[in-house]
Amino acid sequence: MNVKLMLATMLVMATLCATSWSAPVPTHVAEFSVSGAAKPDEVRSIIQTLLLSRMAGDKIATQATPKGAEITVSGSYLLSGSMFSLDAAAVNSSGTVVTRAFTQGKSPDDLIPAVGALAKSLADGINKGAIPVVKAPAAAAAALMPVVVAPSPDIVVAPVSASVTKYAGIHTMAGALSGLAVGRTLSGGERELFVTGTHALRYYRQGTTLKLLAEISYKVNERVLAVDCADLDNDTVPEIYLTIMDGEVLASQVWRVDGTALKQIAGPLPYYFRTLIGAGGVKKLYAQQISGTADFAGDVAEVVRVGSGYGVKNPIKLPKGGSLYNFNVLRGPKGETSPVVADNSGFVRVFNSAGDELWKSSDEFGGSETFFKRAEIGGQRSNGTGERQVFMQQRMIVKGNGELLVPKNSESWFMKNKHSYSKSSLYCFAWNGSDLEEKWHTQQNEYYLADFAYDENSRELLLLEVVAKEEGVFDKGTSRLVVRKVD
Repeated sequence: MNVKLMLATMLVMATLCATSWSAPVPTHVAEFSVSGAAKPDEVRSIIQTLLLSRMAGDKIATQATPKGAEITVSGSYLLSGSMFSLDAAAVNSSGTVVTRAFTQGKSPDDLIPAVGALAKSLADGINKGAIPVVKAPAAAAAALMPVVVAPSPDIVVAPVSASVTKYAGIHTMAGALSGLAVGRTLSGGERELFVTGTHALRYYRQGTTLKLLAEISYKVNERVLAVDCADLDNDTVPEIYLTIMDGEVLASQVWRVDGTALKQIAGPLPYYFRTLIGAGGVKKLYAQQISGTADFAGDVAEVVRVGSGYGVKNPIKLPKGGSLYNFNVLRGPKGETSPVVADNSGFVRVFNSAGDELWKSSDEFGGSETFFKRAEIGGQRSNGTGERQVFMQQRMIVKGNGELLVPKNSESWFMKNKHSYSKSSLYCFAWNGSDLEEKWHTQQNEYYLADFAYDENSRELLLLEVVAKEEGVFDKGTSRLVVRKVD
């Protein structure tokens, strides 16, 4: 082929490509799911109509029907009290998420401007991320294009294994919350949830909606660090174990559900608390203490009832660097137990029973914004405020089948090592005796994952995500509970 012919061919191809890129992307705006609204059909119609109008432009051609669409926009509207949230995703024809967007309002009157803001975010994301499909002639398509199986829009699989399906529910809660524990599933199908903020404990029942039944508030000097549930008195009603720091002293408490209220049954107690479902598949409550020279002192041990009080037994020997909030136990293919620890740098390490390291992750995991304040050892202070911050570790959960769930929060590049996180995902691993093999991980979203739980009975993940962080005296932030099925 001579040079002139080659140049002419390249010019024609470039023109065709330019034409493809400039054509508006056919975008189907589906009806949103609506929860909590008095007139759901009306709200559903308003959202779809406004998005069809406000997303349309030179690069996006909106349509109410899916036929011929290259991108589909769908989402949910959730009203809780007077506040509402709008979550949406744009998915292309191969099943890949092009962009996500979220907005909220303080009352239903804010719906129209909120949908306008959502439309702009979605349109901007589609304009940046939508890649037009260049269709090959039918006869040549099979020869030119490999067969690609698109992953679910809500999970990245590596390799083929169990997966996380689409959202089963999203519920908005006021406040930048930090802790989550699951109680009973009641006869009507509702699930008890206990959610904490820095100075609060809340009792919710979660079904198709999320209902707040009771709330306990704490003083400024009392910081709630963690919440866990365990039924130590074997009466089928799990107790709520709150880890609380009063100044520099542990002053933890035990509560229980009393009808639709909460009743304190013990405290203050000198323990950190955490429930673990380890390699044996049995849920147990463990504790550790604090001392003047160590933030986490002494052995981790199982909590037991002693008369009307509490004590500990069966201390656990942890590997170096292990503490109550950064360990769990895996079981290998031959039945051997292996402690797993997330160190202070976020690396996940697996050990044998003798304390020898068997495996270490190449990536950092965890990442928490929950902390308490202490003086440096020896009375020295670490900064001008006269205090240092001790950050808690994220929990790791071992499922009934032995797989390990590990969260991963990511810091903004300009906030590195400041314990301020803006993105998160959740990873699932399986221990084969020599390596932790990744089974799947959720796609990274734009929110800090404060805590999470796994309901073994319903096979559901419950993710406590902070959408808007506390910004002032009157703005206490916003969180959401995301429920997702695990296949």
